[in-house]
Amino acid sequence: MIKLVDIHKIYQDGNSGFLALKNINLDFNENEFVCILGKSGSGKTTLLNILGGLDQASTGHMVIDGVLTTKFTEVQWDQFRNYKIGFIFQNYSLIEHLTVIDNVMLSNALQGVGKKVSREKALEMLKKVNIERHAEKLPKQLSGGERQRVSIARALVNDPDIILADEPTGSLDKKTAKEILEIIKEISKEKLVIMVTHSKKIANEYANRVIELKDGEVILDTNPQTIEKVKIVKASKKFTAYRLKDKINHAIHNIRMKKWRTFLTALGLAIGVSGFILIDGLSNGVKINVDKQINAFNQAPDLVFNVRYDTLDDLGINFKDYLNQLKSDSNFKDVLINKNLYLDVYKINEEEQNRDNFRMKDSINYLYMDDEPSKYFGKLVEGGKWPTNNNEIVISGNYARSLYEIDNLKTIWEKLNGATIEVASEYYYDFPYFLYEDEEYKEICSSYIYKDEVTIPEQYDEARFGKFSDQIKKQKEIFHSIALEYDYDDQRIIICENYDAFKVALTNEFKSTKIYTIVGIIESTQSNVSVITEGEYLNTQSTSWQGYDHNNKKNYLYYNYYIYLNENVDDIFSIKVKYREVAEVFERLDNNLSIPIFDILIELIQFIISVIMFISLITAGIMLLMVLLISVIERSREIGILRSLGATRNDILSIFLVESGVIGFIAGVLGVILAIVTSIIGNILIRHFYKEELISAFNDTNINLIMIRLVPSIVSIFVCIFFASAFGFLPAIRASKKTPIDALKRI
Repeated sequence: MIKLVDIHKIYQDGNSGFLALKNINLDFNENEFVCILGKSGSGKTTLLNILGGLDQASTGHMVIDGVLTTKFTEVQWDQFRNYKIGFIFQNYSLIEHLTVIDNVMLSNALQGVGKKVSREKALEMLKKVNIERHAEKLPKQLSGGERQRVSIARALVNDPDIILADEPTGSLDKKTAKEILEIIKEISKEKLVIMVTHSKKIANEYANRVIELKDGEVILDTNPQTIEKVKIVKASKKFTAYRLKDKINHAIHNIRMKKWRTFLTALGLAIGVSGFILIDGLSNGVKINVDKQINAFNQAPDLVFNVRYDTLDDLGINFKDYLNQLKSDSNFKDVLINKNLYLDVYKINEEEQNRDNFRMKDSINYLYMDDEPSKYFGKLVEGGKWPTNNNEIVISGNYARSLYEIDNLKTIWEKLNGATIEVASEYYYDFPYFLYEDEEYKEICSSYIYKDEVTIPEQYDEARFGKFSDQIKKQKEIFHSIALEYDYDDQRIIICENYDAFKVALTNEFKSTKIYTIVGIIESTQSNVSVITEGEYLNTQSTSWQGYDHNNKKNYLYYNYYIYLNENVDDIFSIKVKYREVAEVFERLDNNLSIPIFDILIELIQFIISVIMFISLITAGIMLLMVLLISVIERSREIGILRSLGATRNDILSIFLVESGVIGFIAGVLGVILAIVTSIIGNILIRHFYKEELISAFNDTNINLIMIRLVPSIVSIFVCIFFASAFGFLPAIRASKKTPIDALKRI
């Protein structure tokens, strides 16, 4: 079965050397129980290592089952150990982070045997050595004898032809040693067992052949075997195939044994990864909130036509006709009209509201039925709807907040849903005394000493101003009071031919009101627009004067027509020329022009913080590298055990790389969790401590500035796996370069 021919083994140390074995010629047959005796340093363990392929002879040949091993490649030796040899070590050589059954299954796993089949075989071997009840325990929970039984089960699980035992009872008490030796003797009935021992008593009692070494030479062979002729055959191709699933499982078991070290190592990477996720989340959150404001706000038109009402009168058309004319222009995609209407609430559900001069007023626009309403006005708070009847209105979120001084629009909507509001439809004017002092205005006015509303002033020019009572009535209709001034001790009334020029500033007093039902609140904090139906809007009269004609000495009203051009229209000049007789044409800057600058600033901040995070990530990677290098040293014996069981260099390399990848995965997941927790806490703190800044920037405090995205988070996990694997590559290479014998000796 095994033939050794002229085996020599020399250990070199610089220029000197030591001859550990010399001129070894031995033959071994099946079903032998061979004991190799010798004092310490006699070469017995070296011989056993050569027989097991853990070490190679300096000269000579070894033939096993007709296969010449002299020119074996390293991979062939790995396959040889996995399929042909079962090792039983003196110190058990169990992998501490694997359970008993996982230790036994390891030999099968290296062959790529499925978990179910491998587990069945392992349990069968554990039963054979009477240790199956401890299958799920860790080696540290077992006694010495129980550990050696596990080692024997592991040696047998692949059904090898040869069992090599290196002083298997050296660390056991007499009773346990006897039990182990009985098991090994039973195994020798079916297999070749070669056991190294220093005890002649054990050798003579249990072995049927004793070989004694001294100074590397055979000095005794009680039952020499001779294989006269050996037919050399080609080695059959067998492969080890340690599956990725099993490697991951192996890594997880090791990580469980070193939870805190793994956690702290992963935490370093996780902090760096979470930093990148948070940077992306902050950028994403800010952009989303800014875009939300811009997209919800009434989009800026491409052009604005300012058209005076008296110009339309001269053409014999009204503002509705002109609106329809503009809509028929093929260059225009949309045309809206702004009549400069404003919302001022007088009562809500018949309850009069506190009205001060500083409270904001919404502008009123109309629902443009031909397009999506949210395109111009933004989305509604959940539960609301756009107005369909002329008595319905949607108010802006900002105006709703000004009514109740509550930030949460949902809470306000619960109060205002279906509420009736009475709003101003017309105001009184405030008499502008500063204008009356202008000589230009005095030409159409005079003042008289005033006594009361009934007594006609002395020298009153009725032919010029009409009846005095009509003047009193007219002033009250326009100004809600009489235009009085004080001249020393006298009180004088100002009487004018007409009062159009004095309709400059509105008072806070209502002249007339309208009642609407609130059917929605606009969510956008950038919108200060309340919305009614198109029909209601077009039929509502504007109450404010926007300009003064010095030539005709009168104020005038104008309408704003908002023009949205088709995408292919770029000849603005021709449009201005076409409509210049009727309208003053102004170009509006698009709100989105500010966004590229904003994006650049965000990306610049991202870059600066990313550099800092990258440095921290590199630092964490170096820390991982050092930990893994230390791990290679600590786990040298584990590497030796794996190699003795048939694991290849690539298996060792991939085991450590997979372990690095698992640590990277843990770090990535930990980083995502850390980023999510930080974003939640961060958003709460931002909303709490920076209310004024949020209101200033977004007109809202109930927002999330940090919004973690799913895809970047998943990508970050994969990047972390790659990053950890990259830093784990050097330790993995170092681990894979260890020879089986050096690893077992922890060299």
